[in-house]
Amino acid sequence: MSLSIQLIRREDFESRCLYALVGAGAMAMVAGVARQVLRVPVEPGYFALMAAAITAVKPKAAENLLVRAGLVLLPALPYVLGLAPDWTHAVAGAIAAGLLAWRGNGRDSVGTPLQVALCAGAAGVTTALGLYVHQVLDARFLPAWGYFPLMVDYAVVALFWSIGTLPANLAMDLDAVATRGMRLEATLSGEVRGLVARALTLYRQCQDEARKLARGPGLEKLQAVLGKLARDAFTLAESHTELEAQLASASQGSVDSQVQELKKRAQDAQDGVARRQLERAAASLGEELNHLDALSRRQERLFAQLHAQVALLERARVCFIGARAASHPGGGDQVQALAEKLSALDLESSGPEGAAQAARAPAVRS
Repeated sequence: MSLSIQLIRREDFESRCLYALVGAGAMAMVAGVARQVLRVPVEPGYFALMAAAITAVKPKAAENLLVRAGLVLLPALPYVLGLAPDWTHAVAGAIAAGLLAWRGNGRDSVGTPLQVALCAGAAGVTTALGLYVHQVLDARFLPAWGYFPLMVDYAVVALFWSIGTLPANLAMDLDAVATRGMRLEATLSGEVRGLVARALTLYRQCQDEARKLARGPGLEKLQAVLGKLARDAFTLAESHTELEAQLASASQGSVDSQVQELKKRAQDAQDGVARRQLERAAASLGEELNHLDALSRRQERLFAQLHAQVALLERARVCFIGARAASHPGGGDQVQALAEKLSALDLESSGPEGAAQAARAPAVRS
C-alpha cells in the first residue's frame, strides 16, 4: 500500500493563519505600549506564539476555557525550565501546535497521534525559522523603534508558526480507501457523517482482521472486496450530499407556490396571448417541480442504500468473527471462501441482477 495524503477542510487552515496574524498584531500593539510607556521590552517569541495560538485555536465549546488556558501555560514551560535559547522558542511552538492539533483543530473529533506529532514537529521547525527571519528583517530592513517593526516581527513569527500547523488538516493513511473516508467524513454533517464514520471504522476493523489471516492470493482478493464495499458506501454518501445541496438551493414549496400563482394569473387574464404565455410558464415550472420531486425520491433511495451498505460492512465483520471461530481460520481455502462470500453478499445487495449472480455463486460457509 502507498501512502495517501489529502488536505481536509482547507478553509479551516486558511482562517487559522489569518486569526493567528490578527492575534499577533494585537499583541504587537500591547508590546509597543509596554515598551513606550512602561519601558519594558516585550520581544516576539512566547508572546507572539501565545497570542497567535489563542486566536487561531477552535476547541469544542465544553473545552474552550481549558484548551485556551493550556495554550497560555504549557508553551511557557520551556522558558521556565531554562532550555537552551535555540530550543526554547521551537519547543514552545511545538507544544502550542500539538495542543491545537489535538483539541483545537475546529472539528468535533480529536487529532490523531500522527497529526499531533507531525504538527508539533513542523511547528517547532517553522517557529525557529520565523524567529530567524524576524531577526534578519530587524538587522537589515526595519527601524529600531516604532509600532511598525513590532507588527512585522510578531506577524512573521505568527505566520511561520501557523504554517507549521498544516498537518492538523492532513488526512494520512497507507490505505487510500481509508484516507478517502477520512476526507469525506470531515466535509459532512448529521446522520450521513455518522454513517460514513461507521463505515470507515468497520472497514478498518475488517482490514485488521484480514491481515491476521493467512497470506496468499485469497487475501489479496479479500482486501479488494473490502475496499469495494467501503468505496461504494463513500460514493453513496457523496451522491446523497450532492443531491441534498441541489434540493436545498431550490425549495419545492417555493416552486409550487409560483406554479399556483401563474395558474391563477392565467385564469384571470383577459388577453388570450397573455393567458397562453402564463400557462406555458406554469407548465414549465410544473416540469421543474416534477424534477425536484424525482430528485427528492432519489435522495431517499440513496440514503436507504447507504444504510444498507453500512449494514453490509457489519455483515462482513460478522463473517470475520465466524472465520476466526472456524477450525482452521488461517487456511488459504478459508480466506478464498470468505472473499467469495463477501463478493456474493455485495452482488446480492446491488439489486435483482446482483441477486441472480449471487444465487449462481458457489455456496461457502462462514
